[in-house]
Amino acid sequence: MMTPRALQLAVLGTFVLSTGAFSRPPAASGVHAHRAVVPAVRPVVACAPTTVVAPALESECNFDHTPLQAALARGDLLEADQITRDALIKLGGEQAVVRDFVYFTEVKKLPYKDMATIDALWRAYTGDKQGYSVQSKLLRSARIGNDLIKLYERIGWCKPGGTLLRWTAGSGNEFIYDNEAAPAGHLPLTSTLRGTRLLTELMQHPAIVDASKTLK
Repeated sequence: MMTPRALQLAVLGTFVLSTGAFSRPPAASGVHAHRAVVPAVRPVVACAPTTVVAPALESECNFDHTPLQAALARGDLLEADQITRDALIKLGGEQAVVRDFVYFTEVKKLPYKDMATIDALWRAYTGDKQGYSVQSKLLRSARIGNDLIKLYERIGWCKPGGTLLRWTAGSGNEFIYDNEAAPAGHLPLTSTLRGTRLLTELMQHPAIVDASKTLK
């Protein structure tokens, strides 16, 4: 029997799933398409900082990180978010590509340098405001204390009252892709369709933890 706390997280996870993160909405129903359903009215995107020190695009497997850099450089955080999901699936290996999502057990196998590059790009082009390491540091902060519900509230994944934002074919995309308007740590998005372990494992990835220690 699930405890009230576990049930609450499970319900929250259902809503976060509709972001399309790691498992994208289908062509027919808006739940599992190859790419996330982009609403007819594209969410507002903000330009990247004027002066950016671009990080080295390091990879342990010759992965091409230039598409992510290009999207972030032009301030298209919606596209950058999708590219990030696609990248993690590809970096997760053949089985992840076949099933079109990453298991939480595969997160530790994601290449250190590639995860560091993805995070460094997000931080560089958003002025250290967005990225997995930003989320990780917030989650482990004294104020949040590894409480995912508090994290959702802090990074703007839920509305006042606790209802999580959605991204579905019917309701459109409620997330924020304007770096100035979005709370710190709002992006990238992560699905909790299969529980919250995927998110927590990403927050604990060595490259992300190490990067979080460099944040002020």
